[in-house]
Amino acid sequence: MSQRLLKSFILFSALSAVVILLFAFSLFDIWQEKIFDKFFIKHTQTNDIIIFSVDNESINKVGQWPWSRGVFADAINKLQAARVIGIDVNFSESSRGDIAGDLKLSSALGRSKTKVFLPVQVGLGDILLEPLELFKDKSFVGVANVSLDGDGTVRKHHASMSGLQSFGLAIALEYESKLKTPDTYRIDYAGPEKTFLTLPITDLLSDSVPERFYEDKIVLIGATAPDLHDFFQTPVGFMSGVEIQANVLNTLIAQDFYRNIPSGLNYLIIIVINFIAFILIQRINKFSNLLFFLVLVWLIFNIFGIFLFSWKILFPVLYLNVGFILVSVLLILLSYFSESKEKKFIHDSFKYYLSTEVIDQLISDPAKLKLGGERKNLSILFSDIRGFTSISELMTPEDLSRILNKYLTKMTEVIMGQRGLVDKYIGDAIMAFWGAPINNPNHAEDACRSAIGMIRGLDKLNEYWSSENKKQELKIGVGINTGDAVVGNFGSKDRFNYTVIGDEVNLASRLEGLNKVYGTEILITESTKKEIESCSDIKTRELDLITVKGRSTPVLIYEVLVRPAEESNLISFKKGREFYAAGKWQEAIEAFSLSSGSDQASKLYVDRCKELAINSPVLWNGVYEFKTK
Repeated sequence: MSQRLLKSFILFSALSAVVILLFAFSLFDIWQEKIFDKFFIKHTQTNDIIIFSVDNESINKVGQWPWSRGVFADAINKLQAARVIGIDVNFSESSRGDIAGDLKLSSALGRSKTKVFLPVQVGLGDILLEPLELFKDKSFVGVANVSLDGDGTVRKHHASMSGLQSFGLAIALEYESKLKTPDTYRIDYAGPEKTFLTLPITDLLSDSVPERFYEDKIVLIGATAPDLHDFFQTPVGFMSGVEIQANVLNTLIAQDFYRNIPSGLNYLIIIVINFIAFILIQRINKFSNLLFFLVLVWLIFNIFGIFLFSWKILFPVLYLNVGFILVSVLLILLSYFSESKEKKFIHDSFKYYLSTEVIDQLISDPAKLKLGGERKNLSILFSDIRGFTSISELMTPEDLSRILNKYLTKMTEVIMGQRGLVDKYIGDAIMAFWGAPINNPNHAEDACRSAIGMIRGLDKLNEYWSSENKKQELKIGVGINTGDAVVGNFGSKDRFNYTVIGDEVNLASRLEGLNKVYGTEILITESTKKEIESCSDIKTRELDLITVKGRSTPVLIYEVLVRPAEESNLISFKKGREFYAAGKWQEAIEAFSLSSGSDQASKLYVDRCKELAINSPVLWNGVYEFKTK
């Protein structure tokens, strides 16, 4: 596991643990509840609940609140066709100056065939308010307290408090005795206020409401007038206490309660969602694609949470969002800073050896810089200045340094311009290669073009130095070989170089030195020649079949022709090579002599053939062996 991946995994694990702890200790539950509040949608409610409200219209008709309790007695008398009656009004004190109204209500409660439920208020385990004995003995009671969350919103309800059933549960059990109820449950609000059929109580008192509207139903009576201040905040907006009791009843009758996912499963879901973010960030390099998939995952689990809520399953969307966003943002930041550091390392490591184009490719895919070595097909180039030691003896150190730096700068520009990597400078010698770290199917062609560019670039430098009345003229030899080598980072763990090693590298080095023997400027192997067959602008001639020191396998070498050559000389040289390979020394001498005017290679062959004519080998195979480097 890479150091960057390890850091990312540790960060993912730590953030997941933090979110799980936040969830376990319910630290963000209020905010989670606020999110759940947004998931409520209006849905079908039971038609078995009707509310007769003490609204502004009724107060205007009946008179100032509180009313005479005789008004409620009249309402009870008219509601005898109902299944059950719940009056969410406090009758805990005697009426002042209206004893007749109290007695009338007591009588109506006593005569009612339909059970009537009155509210009780409790606090800290004790009953705070309850109906007068005058009413309590002839009715049924239930705790009408509403439970407020930390933000003052009514979301949950308790089945009992202080040993008494809740007002809603007591009425619901009268309506349906087989109901099963959790100790605490979430109220499933059917919608905002006025969702349940709500009529002014004066319509009932004036006989404007037909009996069929409330026959065999649950009838609730309570205050909905704003001035009576019986309003609470709910997930669906402000709502009167009596309407909250209607929603409690609707929840109990439906028997479809909200369910929490087991804690262990929630922990697993948090980890899985965070792990998805971790995997996406590790696998997707392009930021726009990464952002798309992160947003897609975010949308999926949030929409899934909304669907689960509609199925009465509470999905911890807030904690999932906290975890997913934290993991995504911090891992992206970690990746950004790690990549910035990595990009800086790559840029600083290769800016002097690679072109900007190649460096950009490496930065976009650092995996190409594989630690250790990998086998790849490459083209390797070596170049060296001819007679540099003698030249350096004629110059001051300052002049030598200036000339050498100018030369190396020009050669490096040519190599990097052809997508090559300058491996190292060895005094005045240059080692470069193509085909790594970036794959390059045309690496042999680029290497040969670089060699030609180096020769022509040196010609221009010589012209420049000549114009400055400098007597020195530099000449170089270039050797190129194409083959499989091992390329990668080699060295110690603290200091290493990106380089290439192998027998094919050694052959390229040997080839560079042979330019001095043949009087050539650029030599390439047969393997390189095969790769540039389609390049009509790169002219070559077959030069020799040789073995070099340290290798027993013969190598066919070619000269890359930089200078213009007479066609007749090339033909003569080719014929000489054919005679030479056949062991026809005299014929070969005659052919080579025709092209030996300024061609050192032809002169070399003439001398070699004369020697071979005297000491002709018994088994001649056309291979010349070099016994020195």
